[in-house]
Formats: sequence, structure tokens, C-alpha cells
Amino acid sequence: MAAYDTDRWYCARAYRKVAGVCAGFAGYYQQPRWLIRLLAVILLLMFPLATIVAYLVAAAVLPDR
Repeated sequence: MAAYDTDRWYCARAYRKVAGVCAGFAGYYQQPRWLIRLLAVILLLMFPLATIVAYLVAAAVLPDR
């Protein structure tokens, strides 16, 4: 059984739609996945380039769970 740090961001690959970044943030902040995904879509509409770059960096850098 693996021990995980509960105080770190991660990608939740089991609940992913694309890369698991939103699901990981939702798990970390203990919020519903749909809420975090909705916020990500709103950010994508408001700041498309910054949101895409941030998502891709998070998907590449954050550890999997």
C-alpha cells in the first residue's frame, strides 16, 4: 500500500476526463469534480492561452494517483 502526501496537488487519473488535473484539484480541496471542471471552463473562456498552458504544465508536473 502506497502512502501519499495529503497536502500536495496531484492528478487523479481514475476520475479523469482529459488528464485528471481538475479531479486532482477537486480531491485536494474536497470539492465536487463538476464544480472544479466548471471553473476550469469559465477560466478557459476568459483566459484561453493561460488556462491551456497552466493545464498542460500541471498535467506534466503533478504526480499521479
